[in-house]
Amino acid sequence: MTTTTSRRRSSAAATLAGVAAVAALLLSGCTSDGPDGGTPATDPGALAVSPDGSGTQCSAAAPCTLEDALGKAIAGTVIQLGDGEYGEIEIGEVGTLASVAENVVVEPAPGSAPTISAIKTDAPNITWRDLPVAGVVYLDEGANGTTLDSVHVTGSGLFVHADDVVISSSTFEGGSSIDGIQFSGATNVLVENSTIRDYDQTADNDVHADCVQIFDSSALVLRGNYIGNCHNASIIFSPGNGDGISDVIIESNHVQGCVEKNELCGNGTLLDLRETTASDVIVRNNTMIDGSVLVEELPGLVFDRNVIDYVSNCDMPMSNTIVARWNTGLCEEPAAIGRDGNRVKEVEVVDRAAGDLRLAEPAQAEVEGAGDVTPAEKSFDGDSLAETQAGAG
Repeated sequence: MTTTTSRRRSSAAATLAGVAAVAALLLSGCTSDGPDGGTPATDPGALAVSPDGSGTQCSAAAPCTLEDALGKAIAGTVIQLGDGEYGEIEIGEVGTLASVAENVVVEPAPGSAPTISAIKTDAPNITWRDLPVAGVVYLDEGANGTTLDSVHVTGSGLFVHADDVVISSSTFEGGSSIDGIQFSGATNVLVENSTIRDYDQTADNDVHADCVQIFDSSALVLRGNYIGNCHNASIIFSPGNGDGISDVIIESNHVQGCVEKNELCGNGTLLDLRETTASDVIVRNNTMIDGSVLVEELPGLVFDRNVIDYVSNCDMPMSNTIVARWNTGLCEEPAAIGRDGNRVKEVEVVDRAAGDLRLAEPAQAEVEGAGDVTPAEKSFDGDSLAETQAGAG
């Protein structure tokens, strides 16, 4: 399944601006001491890396290993990976990275196609850009300040245990019996303009495949993403160690259940927000199609201006929300329908089968804008959203 919507690159642009500023500073003759306190690193050019690099200068003529390049890096350094098989990249603590003012960038060298089977990192302040990873990406507790920009993960998922993480314009797809993105003990994480899709279930075990699963985390933002076609749930809040989940914003996303229900994708819940330790969760201006939504009343919950295909619990709290269907075996009509701006309507999208959940007729999703809840500022495509527009636009 593919999506055709263009993605914004705001976080990537900010990182590039920082890199450019550092390069200009170096060119002007202002330098920083090297990591060992010796000769300052004055070369504004990229450090060159190869899988079997043995050079000491990390130059194009004599590339070094990735670990050596990270040891030489200063604020804003760009590290470029040449062709070859890097296997499983494991990065432990790198002392100099904890204090850099701008992230160190790791990206392919121009024209190269590095192959990576996994990234497991405990090092902070690294931006991984434009890299394919045919396996897991694991951000351990020390990987604070990590950015994943235009990273493409296939056959596995992303596990975030770090703080101050940005995931932008990236794709996670094609895993089996594993989550697309899982948060556990993470704080201050932004996932934007990304795609998380096609996680099926083949193993006979207690692990179920979700697009996004959240445990024991706070200050998370999921904005402008396509999240869908996952076996168990597109987004689920889970108990974990019981430490709680708080301050989560889910806005302007296209959320889809199983495009076709079968033994690999059998449940396809859109949103499961029943975790009693969750608080201060905002779910607004999302388009949720081809599955059910389960939301319980929680402290500080806002559920506003969403377009929902199917409501599972009749007492679901919501405002300014459009509902197509519900469980008629439990109630004649959900309690919130007909008040607080909620109404019944089946809203058409551009192409369900292709995962294009843009509203075919935005006027179908107009609402009163009742109450004082603030809508999302931007749509799925980054356009301004009217206060009377439900869904992701």
